[in-house]
Amino acid sequence: MVKRIIVKTPGFIGDTIMMTPALELLKEEFTGVKFTIVCKRSCVDVFDGREDIEKIIIDDIKEGNFVIRTIRLIRKIRMNKYEMGFIFHNTLLDALIFKLSRISKLIGYNKEGRGFLLDYSEKLNRSRHYVNSYCHLVNAFLGNKYKKHSELKLFPKETKLFNCLDDFSFSVGFVLGGENKGNRAYPVEKGLELMKILGKHKGINIILLGDINDSVVNDRYEDVLSKTSSSCLNLSGKTTVKGLISCINKLDLLVCIDTSVMHIAAAVKTQFIVLQGSSTSPFDCVRPKVDFGVYLNKSGNYIEDSDLIRQINPFDIVCEIERIMKIADNKCGSILKKVV
Repeated sequence: MVKRIIVKTPGFIGDTIMMTPALELLKEEFTGVKFTIVCKRSCVDVFDGREDIEKIIIDDIKEGNFVIRTIRLIRKIRMNKYEMGFIFHNTLLDALIFKLSRISKLIGYNKEGRGFLLDYSEKLNRSRHYVNSYCHLVNAFLGNKYKKHSELKLFPKETKLFNCLDDFSFSVGFVLGGENKGNRAYPVEKGLELMKILGKHKGINIILLGDINDSVVNDRYEDVLSKTSSSCLNLSGKTTVKGLISCINKLDLLVCIDTSVMHIAAAVKTQFIVLQGSSTSPFDCVRPKVDFGVYLNKSGNYIEDSDLIRQINPFDIVCEIERIMKIADNKCGSILKKVV
């Protein structure tokens, strides 16, 4: 009977969230097993609140001396004598680290020529949705025993960050992206125009979210909103990932670009609008597998990636926000408010 299973997660928050249904398959198959997770520091909070996680080991090999940190990581894994390791990050290095950690059986995709390091491998099909890809690896190893996977799972905590806002207003969060998001970010001049329009809209709480890279742009948005709106809260760079998950769970609506927050919203069942331009992956492979969510894009004739998201007009976004508000109002008899 297998007692010790270790899982190497993908490298990004959104991908790690999309991996959670595969973890649920493992939980279903190996009843009572407490898993060890190896993940990047930024992904730790994805697993907050999960009772099936016994230990989290931080993969910090790129945060300092590569050799020293790699040896330290191998030693940490090796000391627990794991019987089985599932590698959801498709690099040669990950497979090599797990092999040197003396894990009895390694399961992963045969990518970057690492098949000789794996005890069970599958060929990676890039046309699969990411959720299906992670689940397929587990299911194929188990003899295709399962027909369906579970929904994305996160366990948000209650947050008091919204206490200063009007409880009777519709809370809309924005993650429009900073410079580090490149062509995925919504153009700043259009974002400023959007905030000028929304600042005059009564009945909306505006919450600016994101990491420290978003704060420069969000500070400009806050400055515009402060002239017209009394219900603006700028939390960019002021929350942990855990806090961000709790905030998105509390929102009535999230307006965002194609990034990890889109997957957080899908996992906590918060309605969302995605401003879709250029993507780091084929969008049909990462689009949340939920029956809610709106995707704004324009099928213009532009060639350059930088022009794709620029086609989305601020008025189109406002119209979509108002449409969703109206549906929520008709459904509940008043502005929809989620109870955490």
